[in-house]
Amino acid sequence: MSFSVQPDEIIGIADRVRLALDDALDQSNALSDAVDALTDALAGLPSVRAAFDEVARTRVQLARGIVSRGRSVLSVLRSVVLAFVEADDDMAASTTRAGADLALFDSARFGRVRR
Repeated sequence: MSFSVQPDEIIGIADRVRLALDDALDQSNALSDAVDALTDALAGLPSVRAAFDEVARTRVQLARGIVSRGRSVLSVLRSVVLAFVEADDDMAASTTRAGADLALFDSARFGRVRR
């Protein structure tokens, strides 16, 4: 059966996005560790430390937010694809049942068709 949307293609792309988000989370953790180390190294320069920390922490939070939202989107996408496939299966089953019901129709029971 052919879908207008190919679930296997969407799942493949979503899997690549998930792997990229996992990498982004790893990089975000590395960034956070580096920011912590540099913030500690700047302890003797309070104004520089504060300015750096404000800018860098925002970037760390942004990176983690991207990962979190990306994972949420993938979760919703997974639900949508599953619902799509289940609905298609239900439609196919209904169509098969309807076809079987039509086979039970006997036009002779309703008289001859006039032309």
